[in-house]
Formats: sequence, structure tokens, C-alpha cells
Amino acid sequence: MAEAIFNSLTSDHIASSAGLNPPPQWEGQKLSKTKYVAPCLLEIGLDVSENISKRLSEKHVAEADHIIVIGEKNNWPDFLTKQNVKYWGITDPDTGEMELHRSVRDEITILVKQLLSEI
Repeated sequence: MAEAIFNSLTSDHIASSAGLNPPPQWEGQKLSKTKYVAPCLLEIGLDVSENISKRLSEKHVAEADHIIVIGEKNNWPDFLTKQNVKYWGITDPDTGEMELHRSVRDEITILVKQLLSEI
């Protein structure tokens, strides 16, 4: 969600997201297969149905200017903990219903706008 929201709000920067520990069945899959993520973002005009779920890699981190971690705060890979990381303590809505996804989407939107005002 954060990647799509960020990229919709600016053309000066590009966000790229990846999961710390995506379930094996989701890695490499289109977001159109999600029950709530794609529909939730489509409600605000963002079509992520063709986006692909991926795992965070050392290369991904090395190429980034800013690292934002959402969700879990434990079991980060060593290459991530050595970087300048900002943690957003947002609930991972993975097992929640649409209302939780909407709430998380709205919280992410606020934080992304804040981040854009800082960079």
C-alpha cells in the first residue's frame, strides 16, 4: 500500500516496496490475488493489481535512499538493521477484513504525506 500511495503523491521520488517475510505462497504473485489490498487501494483510485509481491533483499536496501519498515519490528535481516531505518508501527492487516485494510491505508497515507514533507 505504501509504495502505491507514495508514488501517487509525488513524481520527484520513487518508492519500491518489498516484504521482510512474505509468506511463500505470496512471493512473486500479483496483488490482484489479494482479497483486500488491491480492492482497498482501488477505492482511492490506485490500481495495484499487476504489482508483484517480492522479498526485501540486500540489493534493494543498498539502492534505497530511505528505508521505511512497516509491520514487524523483530527478526530483521542484518543488512537492514545496519541501515538508516525509520519504523512505522502500523498494524499489518494481512489477516484483517476490509475495514482494517481501509484504516491501515488511511494511516499510511498520513505518514507518507509527512515523509514527503521531510524529504
